[in-house]
Amino acid sequence: MKRKTSSAPKTGVLTLLTAQTALLCAVVFLSPLIAGRLTAIPSLSMQALVLTAAVVWMVRSHREGAVVLPGRWISGLILALAACLLLSAWKSASLYLTIRELLNFASYLLVFLMAMSLAAHRKALYAIIGSLCISALIVGLQGVKEYILTGGGGWRVFSTFFNPDFLAGFAALMLPVALGWYLSRTSFAVSLVSWLSVLYLTAAALMTGSRFGALCAVIGVVIFCVLVIVSGNARRVRFVRVFLLILPMIAVYKVLSLPLTARVASTKAESHSGGFRICTWKGAADMALANPIHGAGLGTFTVSYPKYAIVGFTRLAHNTYLQIAAEAGIPASVLLALLLASASLGPIGVLIRRKLVDDGESGWMPETGLMLSGLLGGAAASMARNVVDSDWYVTAIGLSFWVVLGAGVAVSGSGIRSIHLSRKAAGGAVASLVLLIIGTGSILTGESMSALAEVSGPQNPESAMRFYRLAAKFEPLNADYHRRIAGFYPYMAQVLPEGDTQDSAIKEITQAISLEPGNGKNYYQLARLMGYYRKPKEAIAAYEKALTCNPNAVEVMLRLARAYEGVGQGTDALRVWRRMVSVENSPYEQTKAVPELVAPEYIFAHEALGAQAELDGDKTAAVREYRSALSRISRYHASIDAMKAVLDANNRRNPEMESAVDAVQTRLQLRLKQLPAQP
Repeated sequence: MKRKTSSAPKTGVLTLLTAQTALLCAVVFLSPLIAGRLTAIPSLSMQALVLTAAVVWMVRSHREGAVVLPGRWISGLILALAACLLLSAWKSASLYLTIRELLNFASYLLVFLMAMSLAAHRKALYAIIGSLCISALIVGLQGVKEYILTGGGGWRVFSTFFNPDFLAGFAALMLPVALGWYLSRTSFAVSLVSWLSVLYLTAAALMTGSRFGALCAVIGVVIFCVLVIVSGNARRVRFVRVFLLILPMIAVYKVLSLPLTARVASTKAESHSGGFRICTWKGAADMALANPIHGAGLGTFTVSYPKYAIVGFTRLAHNTYLQIAAEAGIPASVLLALLLASASLGPIGVLIRRKLVDDGESGWMPETGLMLSGLLGGAAASMARNVVDSDWYVTAIGLSFWVVLGAGVAVSGSGIRSIHLSRKAAGGAVASLVLLIIGTGSILTGESMSALAEVSGPQNPESAMRFYRLAAKFEPLNADYHRRIAGFYPYMAQVLPEGDTQDSAIKEITQAISLEPGNGKNYYQLARLMGYYRKPKEAIAAYEKALTCNPNAVEVMLRLARAYEGVGQGTDALRVWRRMVSVENSPYEQTKAVPELVAPEYIFAHEALGAQAELDGDKTAAVREYRSALSRISRYHASIDAMKAVLDANNRRNPEMESAVDAVQTRLQLRLKQLPAQP
């Protein structure tokens, strides 16, 4: 009987370890495939899986009587960073967005801790890293398929990610890891898979056309090679494996490098990309300095940044460290940098001092020294990438990075300690995690209702509103749902009395404003509603308020100028038209992420200013303004023709605007015929 009772806990612990490993394998395998496009449902699903794995981890640790954690210094940095991130919710520009991003970063820190805690369970740890490598292979394969289907020709590949730059960031992270596994002495099947992973990840880095991404991939591989040499692990490398890579790598470069080589060759033509990033960094730095301690609220960059923007709209700051400083305060960014340095330096020291003990793994498992070099090289590449992009705000890359970094700590065994875990502490941790799972499930349900509402759309406004109301019940802090519900009421005016729709619409948009008082979208929506319900003065006030939140929003200026003209306030309208032209001549319009897109709003400003010049008797100025408008019209038409396929695929065409621009073109051509020719 004693044997049975003593073996039962071991069996239970083994089952829990297996369950935890399976959940983490699912997370790292699925994340790059489904959570790389900045969409809510896949990201929330991955976070729910991470939280579930953390519950299993806590229960397993309680069964074992101790929990494995990093040393006091790293643990202290994690707690301090978590405290700063939580503090950012204090005066957040959007509490809902902050909660969403807190869940994301909580999942990152949890996978880091769980991967690190598997130091004594190498098979489980390598199963997780192996799952990530297989997923990376599929991502690269999907990228090659996309490149072939698009006919090549310099197409920048997206694969499973939101844009090519994020794909490049993922490839830079995973390439040294795959290389470390490939160069280890493993079975033929594992060697073949890792060999293919190296080739497809290299192909992905080339096909994205991302210069910074390719550079960081090279940095990661160089660091891997240096660590292999200084740690004495070069003697373990079978150099025949290196030779087996050379010819295929040359072939990959020859066939698939056009997107990258074309952008490198046209550095001057592509300078807008670097210029846009630099201006974005300056704006993000101003945002951080305006809120140095607690930031504007984690995850609120899209809401808070427009007030500080020097150039056009961007969802992310193109620099994770700056974005954390802007959203959660400068101390949070410093703590993040210290945590990354602390988690990396210990394993690097173990490698350099050659204190790493190889367990003599064989078969499918990689060699410890080579694997650790690969993990550290991949982590370093990702850290470098986040100086030029906000990769870790993409759930797929964030989870992958923190798993890789945690695995590096685990493989090195540096600074890991076991702490007694009491029943009370384990119960508290599990209860907290369960509450987080319930909260995540609530948000996930709300996002699912929102997706159903989007399917219904304006064609069925009653159904869409019903789903949005359900979504708002599950996510009561989400201002977007109230904004969307308010936008549907004009459609409902056909079946409901106008007074009912007016009161309900204003109530909904007022609720959105109370949840996100600094979001210009809310005031813009309010202004549109006031215009629809024939309240021009209230509409003008709302448009002006929207411009305080986003001073460069030319679409708001266009409607504001027309609203002023509608109530006979021509002087105020001219002030707005002139403001639009000043924005047109500023870096905001001149330095763009996608210069091929031409904003049409300025056309109407030039027409209005030209008409005013005619009234003032200044025909020279009138001709100048009209020609400026026609020049922009020509560029606008060219941009529509050049990007027609992309715009149609993303439903970004605006037939109403295109018709209005055509009408302006006809009017101005007639006016110029009636005006005297100017030199």
